[in-house]
Amino acid sequence: MKQNETVLDIDQLSLKLKTERGTFTAVNQVSFQIGAGETVALVGESGCGKSVTSLSIMGLISKKTGELGGSIRFKEKVLNRLSEREMREIRGRDISMIFQEPMTSLNPVHTIGKQIDEVYRLHTNLTKQERRAKTIEMLRKVGIPRPESIVNEFPHQLSGGMKQRVMIAIAMACEPDLLIADEPTTALDVTIQAQILDLMNDLKQTAQTAILLITHDLGVVAEMADRVMVMYYGQIVEEADVRTIFANPKHPYTIGLLQSIPSIEEETSRLKPIEGNVPILGEVQAGCPFYSRCDHAVEKCKSEKPPVVLTGKHSVRCWVYQDKEVAI
Repeated sequence: MKQNETVLDIDQLSLKLKTERGTFTAVNQVSFQIGAGETVALVGESGCGKSVTSLSIMGLISKKTGELGGSIRFKEKVLNRLSEREMREIRGRDISMIFQEPMTSLNPVHTIGKQIDEVYRLHTNLTKQERRAKTIEMLRKVGIPRPESIVNEFPHQLSGGMKQRVMIAIAMACEPDLLIADEPTTALDVTIQAQILDLMNDLKQTAQTAILLITHDLGVVAEMADRVMVMYYGQIVEEADVRTIFANPKHPYTIGLLQSIPSIEEETSRLKPIEGNVPILGEVQAGCPFYSRCDHAVEKCKSEKPPVVLTGKHSVRCWVYQDKEVAI
């Protein structure tokens, strides 16, 4: 892939989930692009819509469960117009995903080796011996000890951290053009976390792999990301390069996220949390979904949807910067 080539182009993506309570919008007109060799972080609290956005890109939301709108373009293909058979050819080879729950993502009745081997068997012309050698090499790359033995073991014989590393090995096996990493360092200790981040960076450098990094860990974001998108209630509320987000956050939600983590530079006796919780689906019918938790909200925020204000490459969805009624 050429550097700066657009790998993923999301245009006005929406997802309506069908539930027992009715049909509700989980992802609301989200648009963004990711270029070759670029790492874009999608951050926010649990329940903001990060994981369902990634599942939508992978084509893993069934039509019985949800209704997709907008366009998901991967290089020259519009993914949400492809058949399931066409998507299976792309998954694992061109686009891979590290899932958030390694405990439930691995097949308990197949060995670790067989589950990694399946990727090579489906997407390469390697012989059985070559596939086994590649499988052992991949396990070694993600920091698993005794890969020659682990390859014959079952998921229940491994710790949570080891299972997570196996998931990463499966995702990286074919050096995909796009890697979607949903909380890739969850359940890993600091040393292994650093190894995994280094491995992802190596893949990014050598294969120009684009990475969509979904996380709530702002330390990982600072280490890995080129750009950051902050999501709240299914919408992108702020987007900028990583330095700008940390140095000059604009949206009250982004400011709250950064204030809720400890800093080695500032001595404080108590962290400042964001009061309240993310609204449940369908709870917000009009206005800004962050209204009830925002210290700077005005009456307009309750009834009118905030516009996107763009300053250079820094965008923020907030009435504060449109009307200048409130100074943050």
